[in-house]
This record gives sequence, structure tokens and C-alpha cells, in this order.
Amino acid sequence: MTAPDLRLEALLDSDHGPRLEELIRWLLEASPAASEDGDPRRTSRLRRLQTALASRSLEGRLREAWTHASAVRLLAETGLPDRTTLLGEGFQRVVDRIIPRLDPEGDLYALLDRLDLDEADARWVEALPEETLAPWAALLAPPRDTWFQAAQLLAHRASALGLSRDLLALAPGGSDAESPFFELDHIVRCLAETPGDHQAQADWDEGLTACRGALRQAYARLDERGVSTDLIFRLELLEAQLARMDSLLGFALDRGDGRAFAVELVRGCARQHDLGSLLRGTVKRLARKVVEHTGETGEHYIARDRAEWWAMGRSAAGGGLLTAGTALLKIGLFVLPLAPLMLGLGVASNYAVSFIALQLLGFSLASKQPAMTAASLARSLEEGHGREAEIELVAAITRTQAMTTLGNVLSTMPTAVGICLIWRWITGHAPLAPLTAVHNLAANDPRHAGTLVFAAVTGVLLWLSSLAAGWTANWSAYRGLPEALARSHRLKAWFGDAAAAAVGRFTRRQLPGIVGYTALGFLLAFVPLVAAFAGIHLEVRHVTLQAAALALAAASLFIQGAHPWSALAWGLLGIGLIGILNFTVSFALALWTAIRARDLDGRASRRLWIEILKAFNRKPGRFLGLPPS
Repeated sequence: MTAPDLRLEALLDSDHGPRLEELIRWLLEASPAASEDGDPRRTSRLRRLQTALASRSLEGRLREAWTHASAVRLLAETGLPDRTTLLGEGFQRVVDRIIPRLDPEGDLYALLDRLDLDEADARWVEALPEETLAPWAALLAPPRDTWFQAAQLLAHRASALGLSRDLLALAPGGSDAESPFFELDHIVRCLAETPGDHQAQADWDEGLTACRGALRQAYARLDERGVSTDLIFRLELLEAQLARMDSLLGFALDRGDGRAFAVELVRGCARQHDLGSLLRGTVKRLARKVVEHTGETGEHYIARDRAEWWAMGRSAAGGGLLTAGTALLKIGLFVLPLAPLMLGLGVASNYAVSFIALQLLGFSLASKQPAMTAASLARSLEEGHGREAEIELVAAITRTQAMTTLGNVLSTMPTAVGICLIWRWITGHAPLAPLTAVHNLAANDPRHAGTLVFAAVTGVLLWLSSLAAGWTANWSAYRGLPEALARSHRLKAWFGDAAAAAVGRFTRRQLPGIVGYTALGFLLAFVPLVAAFAGIHLEVRHVTLQAAALALAAASLFIQGAHPWSALAWGLLGIGLIGILNFTVSFALALWTAIRARDLDGRASRRLWIEILKAFNRKPGRFLGLPPS
């Protein structure tokens, strides 16, 4: 007899009867991979275990496990979240992973949780031969009452969750008592009391359909306005509870699939320890809604004809005018002997006020657009407008971005030179000292190792700011903030009905942009300071701000009698490369986020880019020149 058989004999001949946890661990120690004779080692152990139990007439001792109070919880809760909030469930999983817990003696739910099952175990159960599985189906089948009790437990919890105030608010109308979750507990209890009654079974089928229909309506309402991760988490929990109740009642009525249910329990145990599976569905739906709101904003940044193209150019020129002053004030703040925190607050406020003023005046900032327009491209890919339409959309995006960048740069540089001349006329000297001017001129030189890296990092910050804008739009829509402000009795009493309505319209139109630009300002200011605190040298390189700084530095040096032609030429080349990196990094990250959020085929998007490169090679002017009239 082999060593594993001796161990099995010892486990079965224990004075206290077969020890369930040790037997399961003995079984799971064997690899589910195929052995030399083609039979998985674990399957061979399972057969030996069944034979040994039958020879000792110990099957009854294992069936007694279902009499434990935890059997109901095992069937009802295994694989489902314990908490009804995403934050609470996530925190509990982290704590359970780090800190051990003493479980009650004989608790079947805790036993299954301690086994650390994974996907390989689920696949092994799924692949078991029918002749091997059949003896265990009768041995491990719980009593009918246990199935009903587990279903009733879930019905109580699903009713309470489905009747929570924020979920009821998603219902199109009617009283709370008209919700299908109001009768759910009663329907399941009636079926448990009269399992042979066809009317009770029909009531359950009708109630299940109504509850699932209510969930579909709730999801539709969320898609129309905005989403909350906590609310989505509870909707998904309700879906899982309804599906589990249906399975439990199916077994109670002798129509369940034992193998499928066992696989579901094993996979559920694996998911209970995985933070990724907890976040994946919930966060993806939020990310989709965020990029949808971002894409709605991005539609305004795509010029599809010459009139819109020239309008975007004029808007960009206005942005360049304002940014020249922003760059000068930023340089002045860095010259002052300020503590890092005060310097960061000053620079962030300078950026944020300037960018918000830029938005309110209807001006545009070049590198803020790529992250917005990428979401629009992802929407086009999902809707399937055809390859030629998708290529034309990319061409419109690049044409618009090229025009906006040129508008910013060609406006901000002459404005910066004009500021220097006015400064000299008023004060008699250049605005920048020689050392400061040389430093700002060299900061754009692409030969310096950090310049292009800093430009790429700035592209990441631009993408993050677009997420902040999209999240704000989703949050505002979810709360119905514009409508709430327009109907606010307090605002109406203070300012009148017309003013309250105007505040609501302003919030809908401007709030996401204000938050996005504020986030961008603080990211540009504080990320380098936080990196410096960690001992990492990091700067930001924003194409419009750098163009203004380059012009201020060069003009100051020319006023002082220096003629840095070579440094100026390298700086101009650096401005072009900074603009390209700002655009490509933020656009690529935003497009990747949008594609992931929409579950689009990555191979299809790669084929699109190949076609785009071919189209660009045939006709570059389509992507960089004037749009069609």
C-alpha cells in the first residue's frame, strides 16, 4: 500500500470519525494534472476516497455535516460579497488576506474559505467523468429543507437591498410597495411551504422575471444620467443573489445541475479573495460613463469643416494670448524665495485661474484636447461607422490638434515678445535676468535628456485631468446637480428664478471643465514638488507654456545684447517635439482607457492604426492641412 493510502487510512480511522477538512486537504494536495496513465492524480484520489468511505460505511458521517448551522450560509453566501458597499467589501478582503481569524468549530462556510481554492480547482470539478461524480452527487446532496432555508435567507437580504432608498429612486414611478422586491420574501416562503404547488412555482418564476426587469430598468436609468460605484456594486450583488436563489430553488424542486453548482461555489471561493474581480465590473462601468462624458466634451474639439477649423484657430489664438501672461507669472513665482508648499500653491493657482479664465472666455488650450477627442474616437469604434469614417475622424482630430497647437504657439510667442518690449519701455530692463533667461531657453532643448521625458510625463498629467473632468460630469449628472440648482428654493429666493436657471445651465456647461482645468493646474504644480520630495528630479513641459517661456527668455536675452540663435533654433525644435509628445501620450492613454472601458477588440483598433498610417502615407495633408470645404 502506498504512503498516500496509509495517510487516508489514518484519517478515516480517527477516534472522532473522518476529519472532513483533513480529507479535503489530502485530496487537494494531488495535482489536477494528468498522470502517466492519463488519469489526473486528484481524480484517482477521489475514487480511492469514495471506495474507502463505502467499505467502512462512513457515508452517513459525512452527510451529518449538512446538519451544521453553517450549511445554509455555505449554500447561500459562498462566492457572494459579505458587505453591501464596495468600500466595505474591499476593506474586508484586504483585512482577511493579512490578518487571520478564528472561525467557529465545524463552520462549513469558513472551511471552504480556508481551502484557498482557485480556477484550476473549478476546472478540475468541471472535467470530472460522470461515473466518478455520480456517487458523490447522492453523498453530498443537502436535505431539501436546507436548500429552501438558503433561498429564504437570500430572499430576506435581496428584499432589503432592493428596497433601499437609492435603488427605489431609479424606479420609473409607483409606490415602494409596487417594487417586485417587496413581495420577494413572501413568494419564496410560500414556495418553501408548498413546493408541489404549481401556482407557487409560477409565482416564483414571475417574481424572478420582475426583479430582473427592475434591475434592467435601473441600469438603463444609470446609463441615461450617471453612475455611482457603490450603486453599481449593489445592483451587481442583487443580480448574483437572484441567480443564486434560482439555483437553490431549482435543487429544492429536483431540477438543479449539481456539477454546475459545485463549479460555481469553487469559483466563488476563488473570487472572494481577489480584489481585482471585486473591482473589475464595477469600476469598468464607471470608467465607461466617465469616458462617455469626456467624449461628449471632446466632440466640441473636433473641427469637421473649414469654418469650424478657423473658429478653432481663433479660439487657440486667444488661449495663446492668455498663456503668455501665465508663463511670465510662473517664472516670477520661481524667482521668489518661497517655501515649497507656498510655491506649489502659487503656481497651481496661477495655472488654475488662467486655465479657467481661458475656458470661460471660450479659448482653447492645445494639449488639453487629445484626451477628450480620444473618447469620441472610441465611441465611433464601438458604433461601427465603417473604416473610412473612422479614418476621417482621426484625420479631423489631428487637423484640429495641429491647428490648435499652431494657434496657441503662434499667438503666445509674439505676445510674450510684446510683453518683454512693454516691460523694457516701462522699467528700462528686460523682465528676465540673464541666468533665468538662459535656463528657460535651455529647458526646451531636445538634446537635454529630461526634456522629452518631461513632455511625455506632462501628457500623462493631461490625461489625468481629462479623467477628473469626465468624473465630475458623471457625478453632476448622477446627482442631477444642474437641475437641482435651477430648482433650488434658496437660490430662487436670493437671486430670482432666472438667475437660478442660469446657475443650473452654467453648472452643466462649465463645471466639468473648471474641475478638469483646476486638476491640471495642481498636477502641473505639485507633481514635480512631490517627486522632489522623493528625491526624483521632474519638471513639466507643456507645449503652450514652453513656447511662451521660450519667447520670454529669447526676447529678454536679445534686449540685454545677447544673440542666442543656436539655442533658439534648438528650442523651437524642442517646442515641436514637446507638442507631439503631449499629444501622443495623452491621446494614447485616453484611447486605451476608452477601449478598455467599452470592451472593444484590441486587434480591431490595431488594424485601424495600420490603415491610418497607410492613409497618412498616401495623403499627409488630409491629417495636417485644411479640412474639406
